[in-house]
Amino acid sequence: MALRLALVVLLATAALALPTRERLQWMEDGEGKLHLIDAVEYDEPLPRWDGAKEVTLKLYTQSNPSSAQNIVVGDDSSARNFNPNNPTRFVIHGWVSSATTLRDIRRAYINSGKQYNVVMVDWSGTAASLYNIAKARTVSVGEYLAKAIKYLQSSRGLNLNDVYIIGHSLGAHIAGIAGDRLGNAAAQVVGMDPALPLFLTTSKSDKLDPSDAKFVQVIHTNGGGLGYQTSLGTADFFPNGGTTQPGCALDLTGTCSHNRSYALYAESVTSSRFVSKRCSSYSSYTLGLCNLRESQNMGEPASHSSSGDYYLSTRALSPYAQG
Repeated sequence: MALRLALVVLLATAALALPTRERLQWMEDGEGKLHLIDAVEYDEPLPRWDGAKEVTLKLYTQSNPSSAQNIVVGDDSSARNFNPNNPTRFVIHGWVSSATTLRDIRRAYINSGKQYNVVMVDWSGTAASLYNIAKARTVSVGEYLAKAIKYLQSSRGLNLNDVYIIGHSLGAHIAGIAGDRLGNAAAQVVGMDPALPLFLTTSKSDKLDPSDAKFVQVIHTNGGGLGYQTSLGTADFFPNGGTTQPGCALDLTGTCSHNRSYALYAESVTSSRFVSKRCSSYSSYTLGLCNLRESQNMGEPASHSSSGDYYLSTRALSPYAQG
């Protein structure tokens, strides 16, 4: 998914007065392919939707690191490798993507040397819809995910204190919605460059919000483009200012910077810490005007005592962390 925010906002504010053909615009997805999108909210009745058919929960553990077990709500045997004594990470992709898009996060957890339940939330069938339809379905996907998590609580002893719900782009809002429907009881929700187009007027309960979990971490990498530039979490991290990323010089559509968020998060699981400083702005950070005692780590692990806006610099190529 990719499109500069200035274009999206201009289209969204004016679109209601435009003929349908003028509302359709080209937009690039997370895999670099172009699609036509409608730049206004979808306001028609949505077709009947069955979460059990449209969302696949793919469980990976150290016992099955590359071959998923599909968790089926109501079928206790489907999650036989799920261990409630291990922390659980739910990972959610964005528009016109699939669980494969975020495979580096899965691999990072599995190869971390620690024991995890990693559940890749694949809603690729619905995510392949036109952007405004996929956006309209984020509530349905988030609510189904919350239902599935409650099922794992009751059937497998899942402890919400060990749960992170991690999402990229549209998936970041799905993570927030799931957290909200769980009564804000999950340990952490992580939003990786949460999608901005069509979310400006969305109610807080239907998008990522600081109250969605005990701790909400947001990583901004294409703010003002595909992602939110304003703070949405308990702690918001702005690598390199949070708008464009080094190594993305020819990133005219914003895809490279937008996708850098999940590359940074994946690296944070197994490699050097992304030490960030709390500061009033990126310019203050670059001038060295931040309080050095207010430093926190971005990604995994993150201190749940952190709050506010944090800034850091990264390298243009992997490994990105500068320590």
